[in-house]
Amino acid sequence: MKIEIITIGDELLSGDIIDTNASYLSESLWSEGLEVAYHTSVRDDAVTMKEALLVASRRAQLVVVSGGLGPTADDFTLEVAAKTFKRPLITDENYVSYLKNLFRKWGRELSENNRKQALVPKGSKTFQNRVGTAPGVGLKFRQTQFYFLPGVPKELKQIFSDFVLPEILLQRKRGEVFEFKLLRCFGSAEADLDSALKDLYVNRLDIAGVRVGFRAHFPETLIKLSAWSAKAQSARKNIAEAERVIRERIGKYVYGEGDATLEGVVGDLLVKKEKTVSVAESCTGGLIAHRLTNIPGSSRYFKNGVVVYSNEGKMAILGVSRDIIEKHGAVSGPCAIEMAQGIRRISKTDFGIAVTGIAGPAGGTHEKPVGTVHIALADSKGSHEMKFIFPHGREWFKLLASSVALEKLRRALIAT
Repeated sequence: MKIEIITIGDELLSGDIIDTNASYLSESLWSEGLEVAYHTSVRDDAVTMKEALLVASRRAQLVVVSGGLGPTADDFTLEVAAKTFKRPLITDENYVSYLKNLFRKWGRELSENNRKQALVPKGSKTFQNRVGTAPGVGLKFRQTQFYFLPGVPKELKQIFSDFVLPEILLQRKRGEVFEFKLLRCFGSAEADLDSALKDLYVNRLDIAGVRVGFRAHFPETLIKLSAWSAKAQSARKNIAEAERVIRERIGKYVYGEGDATLEGVVGDLLVKKEKTVSVAESCTGGLIAHRLTNIPGSSRYFKNGVVVYSNEGKMAILGVSRDIIEKHGAVSGPCAIEMAQGIRRISKTDFGIAVTGIAGPAGGTHEKPVGTVHIALADSKGSHEMKFIFPHGREWFKLLASSVALEKLRRALIAT
């Protein structure tokens, strides 16, 4: 089944908003083993919209369209669809009744603008919008099934998940089973991971009969393994084999699967190993502590977190020596080590993490450019520090630095 997604709206092509609907629809369909062959985005122009609908009808068996179903003047997707498919627009009286009841609950009268949302091409099926007013609409043109959905993300998601996706799944090819697995990697670039696996590919797509897809999702890389087979057991077996050979090559970078997060994996390891951690942060401004404490039950292993932005705070709270600050500076390996040792000592935890650096955009020097960061980890065996330069914007710098710190802790826990 070839599937196309069409998203409509001037705001998409002008860059005013990011097209999250196409991403959501593609991911939802892919997770059910349905491949999207085409993405098309068009502006609010009747001629362009008509052309997109006709092209899609010639090359896809299923088309999902989002946008242009609202009550305003620039919402005329169904009007264009009716003209394109040579069908009259008719009023869905059942949907009018639904809208009247909805507006009555809101203490309002149904306006003419909202009433027009019940106008649909003849022969259409409407799907109830439970979080807005515009209905979802399904109709067939020639051999292609079309679904029209609102552009508001929460409305699109509700209609698609409640009505459209279940209907699509009934139409797909019988007897074919789809299985997939998502591997989450950190510590190596997408291109480097691909290079490590390149001799395993068949036609640059498959390993052991499993389709392999990469997606950079800063600061990590996702590897999606997908398999289709007549039997679920066979598909799962193929994915297991592909995963085995992939882990043999790049296993040290795979920190989790599915919806796992780096902080969640670290938390699980801390519980399993019965260890505790505390953190001292400067340039990350508390982000490491924030991520660790986002995990339910983190009080079992997370004891303290301090943000020491000033030199005085580093000395007074953590016991960093004045000699270290004066000789090496606050952004230095020796300072990071004393910060990690200090937070571990005063918190009485198994591990102490410290981060100090220059997030920018100002404050850098030739010796210590913007993006310089020192990350230290202290435990009962001693302390270890590493220097990095992350020449990214401030938010990306903080996210990447916090992830490296968590990854250092993850690897230390695995080694214990």
